Amino acid sequence: MSFPRNNKEPYKRRDVPHWDYSHATQHISFRLSDSLPQKQLETLKKQVEEYPPLKRNYYLHREIEEWINRGVGSCILRIPELAQCVIEAFNSLNEERYHLFHWVVMPNHVHVLINEFPQNPLGDIINSWKHYTSRRFDVILNNLKSSNRYSNDYIENIINTFQGHYWIIDYWDVLIRSRRHFRLESNYIANNPVKAGLVEKPEDYPWSSFYKGS
Repeated sequence: MSFPRNNKEPYKRRDVPHWDYSHATQHISFRLSDSLPQKQLETLKKQVEEYPPLKRNYYLHREIEEWINRGVGSCILRIPELAQCVIEAFNSLNEERYHLFHWVVMPNHVHVLINEFPQNPLGDIINSWKHYTSRRFDVILNNLKSSNRYSNDYIENIINTFQGHYWIIDYWDVLIRSRRHFRLESNYIANNPVKAGLVEKPEDYPWSSFYKGS
């Protein structure tokens, strides 16, 4: 693990703060493109205007998390093949461009905790995950058309809804400041399925690094 030693300020892209440290430990989350209607996002933005400017992004992210944990949108990551594809993407560059600590694939969003290796910008890492999964999702969904587990109409609806654009363009990242902070963020990732009412214990959720099943 690596923790920052200075007070470098985040940069902003699309009004979202991002941390640009080499060799930093970060908690990253991003969601499916249909997980939060634009109208609801604008409502949430208005709700956090009562907070001081420096805290608005924190509270906005918290409100977004509360909203998407309700299972909004198509929640296509409930399909095991798609959830497994995301996990494969996380593992594909592990120990090459980052060290992978923890992750969870929720029905409509993901959380992942990594330590970046030097000269591997966080934005490039996340774009590689999104690009890999988007290409694979198209292949997987077309293959599922011929299975008996899902109706062709259901699969066609997914394909038509996303048209290859499965993820929101941006992401959220939290720079880990200490070992205590690392434990707090790890616990958040572990308990996200419990908070969303998907399982009773973190170790029961199969699409998580905390899963203890077979």
